[in-house]
Amino acid sequence: MKNKKYLYTTGQFAKLNGVNKRTLHYYDEIGLFSPEIKGENGYRYYTCFQTVQLELILILRKIGLSIEEILRYQQRPSGASFAELIEERKAVIDKSIRELLNTKAFLEQKSQKLSLSLTAKEGEIEVVTLPEQRILLSAPITGAYDDDDFAVAGEFSLRLKSIFGLYDNFGSRISVEKLSAGNYADYDCFFAYGRQDTEVYDTVRPAGMYLRAFCLGGWKKLEKVYQNIYTFAEENQMELVGYSYEEGLNEMSLQSRDDYITMITVGCKKN
Repeated sequence: MKNKKYLYTTGQFAKLNGVNKRTLHYYDEIGLFSPEIKGENGYRYYTCFQTVQLELILILRKIGLSIEEILRYQQRPSGASFAELIEERKAVIDKSIRELLNTKAFLEQKSQKLSLSLTAKEGEIEVVTLPEQRILLSAPITGAYDDDDFAVAGEFSLRLKSIFGLYDNFGSRISVEKLSAGNYADYDCFFAYGRQDTEVYDTVRPAGMYLRAFCLGGWKKLEKVYQNIYTFAEENQMELVGYSYEEGLNEMSLQSRDDYITMITVGCKKN
């Protein structure tokens, strides 16, 4: 037999392609994929050209096709039907990729929030420069967190699920005008961060300078934190502008309400 070095026993071919030898025996038994050459010694050999055929079978199995479906196609091959099959599976793969990317973004956001919660210090106020951020907004709320606000929250959760494929956390937004008037609980709406890989968003938080502070404990302590923010701004010749964005950082690790950590991010500018 010439060029025997290009022929492979079942064990060699299995090792070459990273599959179990029993898998090749099974595929041979059911007529799905068999050795191409019968040697003079009665042994059968796979050829190097069969690697592509096996690779296709393995990929089709990986994307969810059953052995029966692949066998049916082999028995009645059709370019049109195969193209249709591939397009259908490509759509499934695209959906899976989107879901995985959403999951990755979700986990990255949780990781970032956890990191911030671990370094959060009561009373500390810092100036941060933030890039432009896409924002999704809920319907208006009263800030009383009554039945109407909870209904808005439920609708907003469903909207985030429809966009990102996941139920995500969201925060509350309040205007600087209301804060300046001492209305610390008069929230405008709930908000969530949009993503760069989707065009779905309602507004943009402008790039620029922001003051960031943390409230450790129940929401009743927020008023004191805002008073400290205004004092800090005045002492540093700054003016608050736009909106303040409040978001919880540690919902997953709460033991009691007193453990709650709220991050406050509010726009500012130099006077």
